[in-house]
Amino acid sequence: MAKDYVLVLDIGSSRLRAMTASKGLNNTFIVKGNAEAEYDGYYEGRFLNPDALCDIIKSLLGELDFEVSRKHNKIFIGVPAEFSSVTCTTASVNLGERRKVKQSDIDNLFYSTGEKAKLENVEVVSIDAITFRIDEGHSSINPVGEYANSLSAELSIIYCVKEFIELFNKIVASLGFESVEYISEPLSEGLFVINDEGREDLNMLINVGDLTTNISFVKGNALASLASFSIGGGHITNDLSEAFDITLTEADRLKRQIVLSLRGKNNDFYELTSDFGKIIKIPLITANEVVAARIEILSSAVNQCIQLFSTAYIPYLPVYLTGAGVSAVKGGRDYMAKCLGRNIKYGVPPLPGKDKPQNASMYSLVNTALDKA
Repeated sequence: MAKDYVLVLDIGSSRLRAMTASKGLNNTFIVKGNAEAEYDGYYEGRFLNPDALCDIIKSLLGELDFEVSRKHNKIFIGVPAEFSSVTCTTASVNLGERRKVKQSDIDNLFYSTGEKAKLENVEVVSIDAITFRIDEGHSSINPVGEYANSLSAELSIIYCVKEFIELFNKIVASLGFESVEYISEPLSEGLFVINDEGREDLNMLINVGDLTTNISFVKGNALASLASFSIGGGHITNDLSEAFDITLTEADRLKRQIVLSLRGKNNDFYELTSDFGKIIKIPLITANEVVAARIEILSSAVNQCIQLFSTAYIPYLPVYLTGAGVSAVKGGRDYMAKCLGRNIKYGVPPLPGKDKPQNASMYSLVNTALDKA
């Protein structure tokens, strides 16, 4: 494995994914290998079977043919929103005289903020700038090279609960790694799927996974706010299973047939092949209503997150959808947009052939890891 390759672990709510990749031409990636495995996942901020994580990660490394060595002894781990929190603060520095702002000025600003931000039960994952202000005047995303007497910033501090860090520190140490770096998954997604120009204003990114959904408010190079709740695409599957007394695997196949935009008649059906090879007829109208009802519940929770972020209505708010929880349902995005009363775009990696919302978290983490490597 070449020196410029990175190893990244993406921790989904029901699936672990690992990838080794390096930078290619024109901001593309060269993927050496990727592997994934289903696991018991996490729910409401707790892993359901933490003791199994080490063996699963070890198996993924085996699939990647990755061996820990003196040259390759570091792993990047994505921190899900469920284990994260965001606090915004302001900081400033007097430059002493009017001169060009240096990168070291910003680094010092971040460092002093980080020292003040330390808390007992959480670890600081990153400190990022929502916006900088020059001499209390105009704002800038990157003020390096601009002339100023003073520099102030609105900063976003992303925390991760210590139990998460301690768990994975123990796991990677047992696997022989000497170094681990934790990356915020929601921040990585926001910075990768929304371009620099788009992030000059506030954006909302909705990542619907299997068991959880997280809501990120993204501006500049930072998260202005973050929220998560335990509703995801798996709940749609479970609802279909209960409604029609079918297995979860059958319900998952049915979910992939659903087309929410269809307005069927009473005698219209989805034809589902059962686990035993029999054809089951599922009423189209009822099935669509079951899926729509769950998306309505999810959308209501999203709206509550928006209201908690701002009591004033935000009329212009670009919304991006990532993850497979809703995007895998035909017409799911459009129905959610109707429920929210807002247009929704898919949030996809800007990579040829990989531009699908379910790829956003993995490739966003890889992009951040390569920048940090």
